[in-house]
Amino acid sequence: MIRIENINKTFIVGAHVVKAIDNVSHEVSKGQVVVVRGPSGSGKSTLLRCINQSETNSSGKIFIDSIDRKRKGVNINKIRAEVGMVFQS
Repeated sequence: MIRIENINKTFIVGAHVVKAIDNVSHEVSKGQVVVVRGPSGSGKSTLLRCINQSETNSSGKIFIDSIDRKRKGVNINKIRAEVGMVFQS
């Protein structure tokens, strides 16, 4: 199971703050297939990169099998092995 709670991700671009993800919450059950779709630049890839921790979310929490993936001592490679993602390209 993947549980996303109030995820936000901002980037600083020059003098501007860009919100790539704005307060997203969702739960995906074990075995469930989910499609994330939207226009270019809407934060789809950023959200997936936050889930597998190749990108750090600015705030909020992500749990994989009820484990906070940012908790000290968590083996992120083990978590990545359990979560499948397919990107468009």
